[in-house]
Amino acid sequence: MPTQDTATSYGSISRFNHWLGALLVLVLLAIGLYFEDMPRGDVKKFWKGLHIAIGAFAALFFLWRVYWRMRSTSPRELPQPRALTLLSKTVHVLLLVGITVLALTGPLSIWATGRGIPVMGLFSIPSPFPEFRSLHGPLEDIHAFAADAMLYLIGLHILGVIKHQLVDRDNILKRMAGRA
Repeated sequence: MPTQDTATSYGSISRFNHWLGALLVLVLLAIGLYFEDMPRGDVKKFWKGLHIAIGAFAALFFLWRVYWRMRSTSPRELPQPRALTLLSKTVHVLLLVGITVLALTGPLSIWATGRGIPVMGLFSIPSPFPEFRSLHGPLEDIHAFAADAMLYLIGLHILGVIKHQLVDRDNILKRMAGRA
């Protein structure tokens, strides 16, 4: 099983990054959406703390995932109309941008308050910056906007997979499973 991408399939590192990244993004989005409209209190504090703890561990992985995707050669594009190829590339790029924005604005919004990032009560990642409270609100807004955008982009990505798998029947899922 090759670790690098080939002309016909993704390598094991790209596949691992994709599937673990997808799982982490979905878990973080689900938790974020769950506690978003809760009233203040212990329950919201728990879910927000869990979101922050998972996000703290995931942020470095997400940045690694984006770096790997940018430096790797992707398999050949599957044949389809030019407009769909452009849409596919755009969605993939925007997903990577969204991951990067989320991975950066999450920690930065906390550090802007001058606090460290608490990780399940085990330890705290201290802020490398001085307090800058005026950035906290805008960073949270950007984080929320990027999360909302990710929901739509993930939907488009899944629709593309369904189209390839069921309409085009080009076995795109095999490429992501390493069996193309």
